[in-house]
Amino acid sequence: MIRSWGLLIGTCSTLVALALTGPQAKAGDRPKLEIGIDRSNMGTEWTLAPPGEPNVYPFNGPYNGPGVFEARRKAVFDGIARMHVQWFRDGFGANTPDGIKLFVDMVNQVHARDMKMLAVVGGHPDDFDKKDYIDPKTSGCEWGAYPLSKINLARLEQRVRGYFDALKQAAVTVDAFEIGNETDLYCNDADMPKSSEFAAHHWQWFLSKDQVHAFVAGYAPFLATYARLIRDYFPAAKIITFGMSNPTGNSAALIQALASFPDESAKTFDYTSLVDGYGSHIYLSSMTTLYMINRATTQLSEQGALLPHLQQKPIWITEWNESASVFWTGRKWYFQPASRDGIKLDLNQADAKGAFLAMTRAEVISAFQEKVIANLRSMPNPVNIGYLFYYSYDSAAKSAICDTTAFNTSRNIKGTCFSGAIDPVTGNLLPDVASAITAAH
Repeated sequence: MIRSWGLLIGTCSTLVALALTGPQAKAGDRPKLEIGIDRSNMGTEWTLAPPGEPNVYPFNGPYNGPGVFEARRKAVFDGIARMHVQWFRDGFGANTPDGIKLFVDMVNQVHARDMKMLAVVGGHPDDFDKKDYIDPKTSGCEWGAYPLSKINLARLEQRVRGYFDALKQAAVTVDAFEIGNETDLYCNDADMPKSSEFAAHHWQWFLSKDQVHAFVAGYAPFLATYARLIRDYFPAAKIITFGMSNPTGNSAALIQALASFPDESAKTFDYTSLVDGYGSHIYLSSMTTLYMINRATTQLSEQGALLPHLQQKPIWITEWNESASVFWTGRKWYFQPASRDGIKLDLNQADAKGAFLAMTRAEVISAFQEKVIANLRSMPNPVNIGYLFYYSYDSAAKSAICDTTAFNTSRNIKGTCFSGAIDPVTGNLLPDVASAITAAH
């Protein structure tokens, strides 16, 4: 969950020049947009307590109390189900028997609530030799890093079969798989340049052919191994590429290179033939609604122009949020206390052009759905966006920058910012936010 930095690289006036070329499907031929919710670590025992979760039972119950952990999991899944979304997204947990059991249970919980499961799958330290580990001091990454090109695919296959065999034994299926998570970031794949190099290039795409080749040389066999296993165990499941963090707004050049790359026999192969779509993450800078719309529209249009076979393989936006980018842009919270019709609300800023008035979080979410996603899907040459997952159900982060907001002061909360769909006091859905997230379907 590290995302794209919100720096302006274009405006709506540039979009005609960025429109897709070549044969296009008609906008009216598109299936309906499908909506999902992210909630990380449901396959582990992490982050199932305040402040991310509300300070009410079962979340404030004894952590090891009888039945408390199970009750916490059930409460989260029940809350997500109340949003009536079609999909839930999370990944594998620990590489242990208990981790496998928790994942199987998670898929069962999701299906029991009439949702489909998108599983994020990737590498694990057990898949690598210790000598290939780059420690935190050297890498600058909290947990260290590994180059994906050094992964032991035999170990990977053995580990993944442990999960897949357990799913098969339980007669449980997974509906879709996302192969990797933000592997366009160095900390998730050390075959990529470090973030400091992106910063030195002012967050503009700079990778040479050799650097792109280095990435694809690691990712292509990794993707092929997962695709083979998934087709063996779950032939009907959808497969998508990793969720691009898009550190320059557009990592689609990495996916484009997959379409023509040597396979094990040195023959050129289209690795995108192994997938049904492309993952992307969109974290919006919402200081003004106009900026958000311009930035997101440009970013998705540029991706659409590069992604191979886009009309047959839609973009899956598997993470998006209107607020969370504030934590790496170094700005103040986008939504500040203000009065509207005598009511104290948290609003972003009106733009200088007067295109959009100041808006609440829910209103910005609705604007993104309507002015970005719906518009791109309905253009004469549409950008094929098929899936939209909000990150996340109960998103929260330790920070004092929200202490003076109407949201926090009305709840007497300090030291935490909330950018999810629930009230951190009661655990109930925030009606306006939840409604805006799901309005598109």
